[in-house]
Amino acid sequence: MNLALKRLLAYSLSSILLPLSGTLSAQEFIPVSDDEIRDLAILFAPATPVGNTDGEQVPATVIASPDASNTIHSWFEGVLNRWHVSPGDSIESGTAIVTLRSEELLSTQQAFLAALIAQSSAEAALQRDENLFDAGVIAAARLDETRRQSQQAALATGAIRQRLLSAGLSAADLDNLTRSQQATGTYTLRASQSGTLVRRLSQVGDYIADGSAVAAINGEELPWLQARIPAYLAGQLSNGQSMRIAEQNASLALRQIDQQIDPQTQTIGVLAQFTDSTSWMPGQILTLILPPADTGIRIPAGSVVFNGADTTIYVRRQGGVEARTVELQPAGRNYLAVSGISAGEDIVTQGAAVLKGIQLGLGGTE
Repeated sequence: MNLALKRLLAYSLSSILLPLSGTLSAQEFIPVSDDEIRDLAILFAPATPVGNTDGEQVPATVIASPDASNTIHSWFEGVLNRWHVSPGDSIESGTAIVTLRSEELLSTQQAFLAALIAQSSAEAALQRDENLFDAGVIAAARLDETRRQSQQAALATGAIRQRLLSAGLSAADLDNLTRSQQATGTYTLRASQSGTLVRRLSQVGDYIADGSAVAAINGEELPWLQARIPAYLAGQLSNGQSMRIAEQNASLALRQIDQQIDPQTQTIGVLAQFTDSTSWMPGQILTLILPPADTGIRIPAGSVVFNGADTTIYVRRQGGVEARTVELQPAGRNYLAVSGISAGEDIVTQGAAVLKGIQLGLGGTE
């Protein structure tokens, strides 16, 4: 039996006998010829430093920017009367989104008209009392009281006016209401930002409660990713840190790290923001790659053999390979070596189990 065949047998025996074998030396040279390396299908690759794609991977969900309002809410209860845009439509700030018919709004419009009348009467009373005070007919205390009443009337009118404006009525709508003195009970909700309508949350004819969300908008802000990561990894993260996703070469910046651990899952929440425009939509599931905890050398999982708590890799040398025990840290699907190996050294990427069997004497040397 030639040496290569005997050493190939070592590969088969190692999976059975290694648990019963002795320990590996921390540094040991194993003579292996180039022909044997070829016959045993042992492959090498240069060791390279870890990068941003070498960290732990966790599922993450694309969300709209939490720094901007992404839903349109009703201001008065009522019935949805008409949609003005469809999902996928581009919108600008002020674009009409949906119209509702509301008895509550009708009452508010009527209250606004009544407040205008009360304010006009209060202003007339103030003008009258100012004239009477100038003529010495009334005391200053009476003028002060009339002035307070006028101010209160103006504040009441302003509060109702602001609520109507917030509900989607324009200043022109309120001017028309003031001139016509006819309350319609309908109002239109408008976009507060530019973007795209992504979802209708109600249909025509639906009853809409006060404050209910009726539409979702994807603004022009860059989207974010929301994820939960193992709590033990939290110490290696910091706000502003660069992160990546597995699906494409897209960069993100870490923006938020929760300060409370979920007792059930032992995870913490993180938020990261894309730094460039992207086509990912809210709700999509991606894979967030956490940055490695340290700098060092990437060690492929297939390059590592275990002997108890020790981890060994095989480095090419003139006339064979060197078995080298190094301390490794998990780094996603690979490992990270902080010391014990330098970039550019050729390490075994296939055939490590064969070499382990040879090292333990299972393959012979004759």
